[in-house]
Amino acid sequence: MRILSVVRKNYYGVTTAIEPLYLQFTMPLREMRHDVETFDHYEMSGTLGRERATQALAERIRKGEFDVVFYQTSGREPVETAVLAELSKKFCIAAWNSDDDWQWETTRQIAADFTFMITTYPHIYEQNRFQYPNLLLSQWACHGLLSGHGKAKDIEFSFAGSIYGERNKACRYLRHKTGLACFGRGSRMVRLGIPYFRGAFKLPWLAGRALEIENVFDVWNRSRISYTPLEGSSGLKALQIKARIFEMGLTGTMVLCEQHPDLERYFKPGTEIVTFESLDDCAEKALWYLGHEDERAKIAENYRERTLREHLWTHRFDNLFEQMGLKRGLESSAQLSSKTA
Repeated sequence: MRILSVVRKNYYGVTTAIEPLYLQFTMPLREMRHDVETFDHYEMSGTLGRERATQALAERIRKGEFDVVFYQTSGREPVETAVLAELSKKFCIAAWNSDDDWQWETTRQIAADFTFMITTYPHIYEQNRFQYPNLLLSQWACHGLLSGHGKAKDIEFSFAGSIYGERNKACRYLRHKTGLACFGRGSRMVRLGIPYFRGAFKLPWLAGRALEIENVFDVWNRSRISYTPLEGSSGLKALQIKARIFEMGLTGTMVLCEQHPDLERYFKPGTEIVTFESLDDCAEKALWYLGHEDERAKIAENYRERTLREHLWTHRFDNLFEQMGLKRGLESSAQLSSKTA
């Protein structure tokens, strides 16, 4: 198929860091042998202005002969999506909703502008699927491009990601209790955890700017245990199944995250991941598993096997194409091609 992915390339506009969704909506699709083009609606809007960027996107869709267009929403759209409403009746335009379910109150207002709106939250889907019949349920996944299974684990317990608000406090507390090492975009935190590592420590602690995605995966690949907070940045203290839950799947790390009612849909707590009820519980479990490598390694391997079996981006796109009715078209085309060959 010919696919247009309307995604932001630079992570929050930082030119040295790639937006993960840019990789997720290009590389796996190409791996599946689809012809993928991209349109950076943020860059175009910043360069041309909102109106001209909208016109450029609409023209690209009209002339591109795409089988499907994937559109990255944000809650503050850089283009006027109402212009896409008429096009979405002729072309399959699927909007990938923000990973923050608290933005649904905003993004649902533009659901009618697309052929499909995709959410990663089961409760959002169940509560809204009748009112919004074009709503589809999917989930984040692992692309596996930078995973280094079997790499030496010289970081014992780490967190790689943005550090803010309650997450800032949690990281400080876990550092005090366990020697947690933090990497990523943060506030005025100091370097953490270096004295606690028994192995070599080669990466600097970075604050105030985004890490390049290769460095994020390097941390995960080298970590025996990865602290994985599920609280988002909205300030609402709502737990969310974030992309990192799946992205770490092939790194050989053991995930340690909060309990979440939807988590068991994807991984078995205690067998494939480990959950905690409080920061003290998190610290105790981290220290226990650091002292019991066989148990830690078994859970990490189960996590890897489940990810390979069910949670790759190729799995997600296969399922989405089926929900959109595109898979049946692909199968019909393949059958026709084999008969005429």
